Amino acid sequence: MRSWVIACLTIALVLALAGTAQALYIKEKPSVVVSIAGSNHLKKGENVITLIAYNPAKNKRIIYDDTSQAMFFKGKEYMLFTAYNVSFELEGNDFIEVKTPKQMIPALKPMNPIQLRFIVKVKDDAKAGEYELKLKVHYEIIKCADIDFGVIQQQVPTYYNISGNNSQYGEVYESEFVQYLDELYIDYDDKELTIPLKVYVEEEDVRLEILSVEAKDFQAKGKGLLTIKVKNIGEKIGKNAFLVLETPSGFSVESKMPSTGMPTPTMPTMPMSPMAMGMQAPMQPTAMQTTSLASLSKSNAIFVGDLMPNGIAEATFPVKISVKDAGNYTFEVKAVYLDEYGNIKESKPVPFGVYVEPAPSFKAVSVESKVFVNTKGDVIVTISADKAVKEASAILKVSPPLSALSSECYLGDLKPNECKVAVFKIKASNEAKPVVYPADVIVKYKVSNEWVESDPIRIGIKVNPKIEFEIIGTPEIAQGEEKIITVTIKNAGNFTIREATARVIITDPFTSTDDSAYIGTLKPGETRDISFKIKVDKDATPKVYGLNVEVKYKDPEGEWAISEPTKMVVKVTPFKPPTLTFLAIGAIAVIAIAAYLLRRRWK
Repeated sequence: MRSWVIACLTIALVLALAGTAQALYIKEKPSVVVSIAGSNHLKKGENVITLIAYNPAKNKRIIYDDTSQAMFFKGKEYMLFTAYNVSFELEGNDFIEVKTPKQMIPALKPMNPIQLRFIVKVKDDAKAGEYELKLKVHYEIIKCADIDFGVIQQQVPTYYNISGNNSQYGEVYESEFVQYLDELYIDYDDKELTIPLKVYVEEEDVRLEILSVEAKDFQAKGKGLLTIKVKNIGEKIGKNAFLVLETPSGFSVESKMPSTGMPTPTMPTMPMSPMAMGMQAPMQPTAMQTTSLASLSKSNAIFVGDLMPNGIAEATFPVKISVKDAGNYTFEVKAVYLDEYGNIKESKPVPFGVYVEPAPSFKAVSVESKVFVNTKGDVIVTISADKAVKEASAILKVSPPLSALSSECYLGDLKPNECKVAVFKIKASNEAKPVVYPADVIVKYKVSNEWVESDPIRIGIKVNPKIEFEIIGTPEIAQGEEKIITVTIKNAGNFTIREATARVIITDPFTSTDDSAYIGTLKPGETRDISFKIKVDKDATPKVYGLNVEVKYKDPEGEWAISEPTKMVVKVTPFKPPTLTFLAIGAIAVIAIAAYLLRRRWK
């Protein structure tokens, strides 16, 4: 009975609460308030405007249409004071362009400000003064809500004291009706605001416009002069201004500045700052400011003096070019100066392009070597370039066993594809082999009165073999004999020798009292007879012997050299007694026989 009564009362309550609700009354409805955060002063070019947007709605009074609305929004009243689907669109004008598109957020709760950032560009023709931008805001608020609740019946266990004492309990299931949200429909009101925003375009600081760029002798791996003419299209004066050149990778401004004909910058007395009007002495630049400006004269900056509005300045920078490839490269120029309050400021860098021409390409047209092993000789290299160069010199770099006695040869000015001959004096040591050795030729030339070196040109230097001699003829000498032997020597080399002398190297079983023979001048392929006085031991074995002959001579450079040993063949024959000796022996024999016969006869 009790359970049935509870169920009836619950159903009646739910039916009383259920129904359809429409209108809601809110005393302070959601809204959007926007203000500029920070400065609203703009400069020419791109700026960032920061806005703060918030919803000022407060929960002061809510009138619900029925109890369903009250039950649903209980504890969630902030929903009624929230702006939904909020969009912000900033509109520019003829002089200020808005770069940021429409921004949107899903919800803006009460008293929870958000930050918005818009990028705007102030056009170059905008005058200093006040301008108005318009911010269009669109959002939605809850207008009404239709809410339906449903009821379900469920069995809930309940514990009772059955016996009346504390030790016995029983479990009884009772029916319970539970309410749930069956249907929800919320209708929104569209709201739109247009909020004016005041901004101010300031007088423009120093702003550079490039009037002309002249690149002289801008070649890869060279040095050139870059002359830049700029105009101050800003509205303020840049005092004690420097033009600063920013270079891309592979370029550097030489520390040695060309003369500009302008005086060294001084630090004048600066006008007083508005914040310092109560001070007795005018404001001076700080020590740090003085040091910073002075240091510019030692870097990639050139002093140009005061830069007036619409004033023109020109500076020439010596630039070292380390890149190997030709093409367009991007540089930047800016001004560093003192403003009217003595503060160091700098303008926005202005980019510009510079074309770098290809470096001259050199090649070795031919290489002729007159170098021999263990001698000095000329290496003759014919060089050409694909474009004109001035005051060129060729430099030869060799490694052992070659050494350069004269490693640089002046070529002078070269026209495109003109050939010039460079002659280098080279010595090949005794350890050199008759092969081709690698070497490098570097061409040094002038660009803008600066020396520039080309990439190495790889060449090969052929070392010719030592001069060779041939000995023609095979003299004979008998055991124990001493005599003058004569052979013919031939110059089998490729150059003429002078003041030559041949010397035989004596070894057992030979001796000599005259082991040298004068040759004199001997041209390639020419022969001459030479003689040596030698003696052979009487115990020498009869056979063919080889003796070495060396030739000492002057090479084409007038240097003394000694040839490799050349084999001279000598034949040793058996001993032969003289003819008179045999007759004497015969006569003695005849006399002895006669004496013997006479002795027997007389007996």
